[in-house]
Amino acid sequence: MKDDDQILNALRDAGKNGLRIGELADRLGIANETITTMIETLMSEERVMQKQEPKEERYIIKAPIADNVEPSSLSDMDGCPCFHCLKIGRCGVRQPDSPVTCTEIEEWLGTDLVITI
Repeated sequence: MKDDDQILNALRDAGKNGLRIGELADRLGIANETITTMIETLMSEERVMQKQEPKEERYIIKAPIADNVEPSSLSDMDGCPCFHCLKIGRCGVRQPDSPVTCTEIEEWLGTDLVITI
């Protein structure tokens, strides 16, 4: 098994608590420097993220990793009305305009999409 797969498996097993570099090195028998390099690579690939804690750096799996997932139909942002909307500066949570109530987004996404709040 490759080092990055071992790191991902160890982080997956650790769950939401994550692991420190030293803990990963102890569990996997890999040098701290190698673990650090691999973590940086996995972070740049957005597969792992650093958990913010006051005294120590822990790393966790960023999102569930699944091999057999079909690509989302929303991956194509071509034509998204947000990119040319004049209200974008005041659109969002607790703002005068909201993506939840935007008729242009609703039309762009299609009528088969149901938004629940």
